Order: sequence, then C-alpha cells, then structure tokens
Amino acid sequence: MQVFRKLDAKETAAVKAKHPYTADLWRCTAEGCRWYQPWHRQSDGGLLPEEMKIQAAVTEPT
Repeated sequence: MQVFRKLDAKETAAVKAKHPYTADLWRCTAEGCRWYQPWHRQSDGGLLPEEMKIQAAVTEPT
C-alpha cells in the first residue's frame, strides 16, 4: 500500500488543465512515483511531469 499526500501548489498548477477541480487530489510519495489521483477514485488519476518525480532520500554517511 502506498502513502499519499495532498498536492502542493506547484503540483496543483501542473495538473490544473486536466483536473480543474484540484482540491481533492493526492499524490503517491514512493521513490520514483509521479502518480496522483482523487482520494476516492484511482481511475481518475494521472502522472505528474517527469521533473516532479519523487527523488530518493539523500542519506549522510555516519
């Protein structure tokens, strides 16, 4: 199961043309993920632009 969060302002602007009503859009937070969808309807989702892909967390050497 993936963890989702609400779209931020930049992400909302990127999908506004396809989804004029963006208040209920959420995005996957997994590494490499670009998927977004309404909370209750996965089939209405889509992909964010490539540059909005979730990057791997940077870890500092111990």
